[in-house]
Amino acid sequence: GGISERLIGFARTLVGRFRGGLPMGVVVGTMLQSGVSGSTVADVSAVSAMTLKPLERAGYAKPYSLSLICASSAFAILIPPCILMVVVAAVANVSVVAVFAAGLLPSLLLGLMILGLIHIQARLYNMPRDAVHSRSEMLAGLKDASLALGIPIIILVGIRLGIATITEMAAIIVVYSLLVGGLVYRNLTWKNLLEALIQTGVATGLIAILMGFAMIFGYLLATEGIPLAFANWMRAAEIPAWGVILITALIFIFIGSILEGAPAVLIFVPILLPLVRALDIDMVHWLTIVVLASGIGLFIPPAGIGVLMACSIGKIKMEQLLLPLLPFLLTLFLGLLILIFFPAITTIMPQLLGLPY
Repeated sequence: GGISERLIGFARTLVGRFRGGLPMGVVVGTMLQSGVSGSTVADVSAVSAMTLKPLERAGYAKPYSLSLICASSAFAILIPPCILMVVVAAVANVSVVAVFAAGLLPSLLLGLMILGLIHIQARLYNMPRDAVHSRSEMLAGLKDASLALGIPIIILVGIRLGIATITEMAAIIVVYSLLVGGLVYRNLTWKNLLEALIQTGVATGLIAILMGFAMIFGYLLATEGIPLAFANWMRAAEIPAWGVILITALIFIFIGSILEGAPAVLIFVPILLPLVRALDIDMVHWLTIVVLASGIGLFIPPAGIGVLMACSIGKIKMEQLLLPLLPFLLTLFLGLLILIFFPAITTIMPQLLGLPY
């Protein structure tokens, strides 16, 4: 319906003046897109469709462009609303809005770290600048994207005020997006709506097959007692709280690289919850780490669903993506470690907003 296109366009007006401005615009655009979609797989698909060709025309190699999109989508999972956040909050019986709020500052921190990496790469490899936009053009871009940017605001305010449940709000946003895309932006015709429905059916079928096999694998893990063995080992070893969080992150990165995020959460979170509560680990902080680690796991070669989808969309081989993706993954790991050892980054927003959890 033109919503993603306007978000990417607005992002480019903000950072185009810098060297490497187009890749920076992709990062900012992915963050804005994630606040609309709530799905990491959808972010990879939408952002790739909008940005791969402009990046190629500007001289960026496709493996680098896809690595950039993968890294941006991996941390943008923390930007509310996020489907996985809803799942972990439900499993842990914690306020969804508190988990949403907890992801705001960590996502900004990781976004700045990825932008910093691009800035260093831009200087090292003499990347071109994107078009320089004036203040009036930025305001015009903001105005053009304002209806799209309203989606996460409507969701958060609607849930916070108790106007609708999570599921009801999802339905409201679907109708809102149809009206914006069809009546305001006028990008959504009956023909491309039908094409979108067909593409959605195919993509959903693919993801459902992957999730089906992932759940079979998860069932095998559970019946063999592997998650329970992990929990018992951590109890017996008397590992400190920070160690438990670090091991949890490694577990979800590994499992997230094999399973889709939701099955991994449904298997491991209930088993680890008693240990986390016994150690008085802040629940919202722990769940934020779980979500981010799962998001990173989706882009770990060779089996991460996100990285497989990126290679499929870009029509490149996995080995072409490994080297350009590595600096981005290392930056994400560093950001994850910072969040683990500085929990206030995740807990300050729920506390400031007075959200009980």
